[in-house]
Amino acid sequence: MANTAETLEAEIRIKFDPDEYFHTFAGKAHQLPSLCSDKMHGIDVHEGDWKTTGSVKLLTYAIDGKVETVKERIGVDEENRTITYEVLEGHILEQYKTYKAKFQVISKGDSNFAKWGIEYENFSENERPPFHYLQWLVHAAKDVDASLLKAHENK
Repeated sequence: MANTAETLEAEIRIKFDPDEYFHTFAGKAHQLPSLCSDKMHGIDVHEGDWKTTGSVKLLTYAIDGKVETVKERIGVDEENRTITYEVLEGHILEQYKTYKAKFQVISKGDSNFAKWGIEYENFSENERPPFHYLQWLVHAAKDVDASLLKAHENK
């Protein structure tokens, strides 16, 4: 029986300027560890640069009390304020056959949202979905929003 990819999604309301918020993730990802330091320990460019589609980044983060690493290839769609992250190597691929995350900043009327989606494929039917990774992404997104707001207010 062939495994098929499944998807998890979550959305949070953000208070910071949506374009600047998106660009923090898209072109200024090197700032993320300082904006959510308890979750993200470091991020470095392995190939390319911070914002070009096809660039590869190395990320070190803490989840469930453990430090993990991941190598990911990014895709950036400025017009739709969307970033895709395809995991190439790392701890995540010890747990899942495939793992891709999608980040999007969405405006609905006067409200703005950060939406995370994870497309993954389990090695077997008995494995749990990556709810803990989705929760990590949501909490990191909230921390980034709060940190950006605080920095903006202190200017």
